[in-house]
Amino acid sequence: NADNKIKFLGRVDMNLVEKLMAVDKKEFDKIEKKMIFSRQMTKLLGEKASVTIQAISGDYFMPLSASGLDDNGNIDYGRAFDINAKVAAAGIINPNLKDENLLQHLGVATPAEAAKKIFKGEINWISAEIAELSGFGEEKKADKEIKN
Repeated sequence: NADNKIKFLGRVDMNLVEKLMAVDKKEFDKIEKKMIFSRQMTKLLGEKASVTIQAISGDYFMPLSASGLDDNGNIDYGRAFDINAKVAAAGIINPNLKDENLLQHLGVATPAEAAKKIFKGEINWISAEIAELSGFGEEKKADKEIKN
């Protein structure tokens, strides 16, 4: 019966609201962090090195990602590396790419330029890790889980 189904769905939705209301408010503001191995930093430092990344907000990530598209909505590969460097600079928290002394030492003006200089091609992989940590790039996996 369609009416029962609607009521059932209403109960499920209300149950989810109740569950969300039971979650500590601080949980919604937590920023997920992760350490990842960096081949490029390992090479530079001469010892095994990891970087700490954190999730970045959709308010920052989505417009930045969209700026890497051409007028037809296709990826502009000429801009992709710059966009990935900006994502990496926003998401890498250790080393602190915003440190003025580091920027000066590297001879660059922005954290994104520092990211390019330190991580080189590894930038693309690091930005993908940050995107995934931020909840982007999981659509296919989520769709598969919902279908199963």
